Amino acid sequence: MKIYVYGYLNRVRSSRRLERECQRNIKLVWLTGRLMPDFKTIADFRKDNGEAISKVCREFVVLC
Repeated sequence: MKIYVYGYLNRVRSSRRLERECQRNIKLVWLTGRLMPDFKTIADFRKDNGEAISKVCREFVVLC
Protein backbone atom coordinates (compact mmCIF):
# COMPACT_ATOMS: atom_id res chain seq x y z
CA MET A 1 0.00 0.00 0.00
CA LYS A 2 2.89 2.36 0.74
CA ILE A 3 4.09 1.95 -2.83
CA TYR A 4 0.68 2.97 -4.18
CA VAL A 5 0.44 6.00 -1.90
CA TYR A 6 3.89 7.04 -3.09
CA GLY A 7 2.82 6.51 -6.71
CA TYR A 8 -0.38 8.46 -6.16
CA LEU A 9 1.50 11.43 -4.72
CA ASN A 10 4.15 11.41 -7.45
CA ARG A 11 1.85 10.59 -10.37
CA VAL A 12 3.49 7.24 -11.03
CA ARG A 13 0.75 4.86 -12.08
CA SER A 14 2.56 2.16 -14.04
CA SER A 15 3.52 -1.03 -12.21
CA ARG A 16 6.79 -1.16 -14.13
CA ARG A 17 7.65 2.43 -13.18
CA LEU A 18 6.78 1.70 -9.55
CA GLU A 19 9.13 -1.29 -9.69
CA ARG A 20 11.95 0.95 -10.98
CA GLU A 21 11.22 3.53 -8.28
CA CYS A 22 11.44 0.82 -5.60
CA GLN A 23 14.96 0.02 -6.84
CA ARG A 24 16.38 3.50 -7.37
CA ASN A 25 14.56 5.97 -5.12
CA ILE A 26 16.17 6.03 -1.68
CA LYS A 27 12.99 7.40 -0.05
CA LEU A 28 10.93 4.51 -1.37
CA VAL A 29 13.64 1.98 -0.46
CA TRP A 30 13.47 3.26 3.12
CA LEU A 31 9.67 3.38 3.11
CA THR A 32 9.35 -0.24 1.97
CA GLY A 33 12.10 -1.55 4.24
CA ARG A 34 14.28 -2.51 1.25
CA LEU A 35 11.56 -4.60 -0.33
CA MET A 36 11.78 -4.48 -4.11
CA PRO A 37 8.71 -6.21 -5.54
CA ASP A 38 8.57 -6.89 -9.25
CA PHE A 39 5.96 -5.31 -11.49
CA LYS A 40 3.81 -8.45 -11.54
CA THR A 41 3.49 -8.46 -7.75
CA ILE A 42 2.57 -4.77 -7.79
CA ALA A 43 0.02 -5.29 -10.57
CA ASP A 44 -1.54 -8.29 -8.81
CA PHE A 45 -1.85 -6.28 -5.60
CA ARG A 46 -3.63 -3.53 -7.54
CA LYS A 47 -5.95 -6.02 -9.21
CA ASP A 48 -6.81 -7.81 -5.95
CA ASN A 49 -7.21 -4.66 -3.83
CA GLY A 50 -8.44 -2.00 -6.25
CA GLU A 51 -11.42 -0.94 -4.18
CA ALA A 52 -9.37 -0.62 -0.98
CA ILE A 53 -6.70 1.42 -2.79
CA SER A 54 -9.38 3.82 -4.06
CA LYS A 55 -10.76 4.24 -0.54
CA VAL A 56 -7.32 4.96 0.90
CA CYS A 57 -6.64 7.56 -1.80
CA ARG A 58 -9.98 9.24 -1.09
CA GLU A 59 -9.27 9.29 2.65
CA PHE A 60 -5.84 10.75 1.98
CA VAL A 61 -7.32 13.60 -0.07
CA VAL A 62 -9.84 14.30 2.69
CA LEU A 63 -7.05 14.31 5.26
CA CYS A 64 -5.01 16.80 3.23
